[in-house]
Amino acid sequence: MNIDKEKIKSVFNEYVEEFDVEDEMIHLKKVHTINVASICVDIAKSLNLSNDEVNLCYLIGMLHDIARFRQYTIYKTFYDSKSVDHAKLGCEILFEEGLINRFVDEQDVHSEDMHYLELAIRWHSVYKLPDDLSEKEELFCNIIRDADKVDIFRVAMEEPVNNVYAVTREELLDSEITPEVLDAFYEHHAIKRELRKTMADVKVGFVALSFELVFPKSKEIAKEQGFLMRILEEDFTNEKTKEQVEMIKKELKDYLEY
Repeated sequence: MNIDKEKIKSVFNEYVEEFDVEDEMIHLKKVHTINVASICVDIAKSLNLSNDEVNLCYLIGMLHDIARFRQYTIYKTFYDSKSVDHAKLGCEILFEEGLINRFVDEQDVHSEDMHYLELAIRWHSVYKLPDDLSEKEELFCNIIRDADKVDIFRVAMEEPVNNVYAVTREELLDSEITPEVLDAFYEHHAIKRELRKTMADVKVGFVALSFELVFPKSKEIAKEQGFLMRILEEDFTNEKTKEQVEMIKKELKDYLEY
């Protein structure tokens, strides 16, 4: 795949300029996208993929959340359950409306690569990948899914509380962890959105994403960045939550071999 990374980034920035770039939430997704693309490249290189495959991973990263800007502009939320499936909408914007043609020239991209690109974007946010994917399809899907999770750890830590959790800091720190969320965490898998009832649940949901990381490089980057453990380093005012969080941190450290 012959792609011009600078052109892709330039076109992406031009596309984002079509929205309200002064809005913190639009800016959040712009920064997230650029970070995810970079992490995709790091993971791909760690797997000794070809230059063409590394380039494809970069493109997937830059386009995986392309629908988020329209989604937020229309619905004022990033919750798919309250608006629209952003992955599906992204595929429609890119491949049905033709936005992809602004990023790459058709003659530079093999049809097989376009297939992997579309598939990776379509499935990047699902709870579990379909069982019928080929080994290579699963590879590209897992790279973007890992990169997305790794930067979500940063977003959960660096962005203002009201941007990420939609509550005040006081409400967040006084919230409890529901038993179902705690059980899911100790089962070492991602926590379904419908189980999360409180803001403490959301925090636990963020760190539980680490159980789904597929590639060693993804875990390495997450550990090096340091955001993952810091998500839980809060001065919770709820005593029960305080105790539970200490146990969660220990479990996480053991799992990730800190």
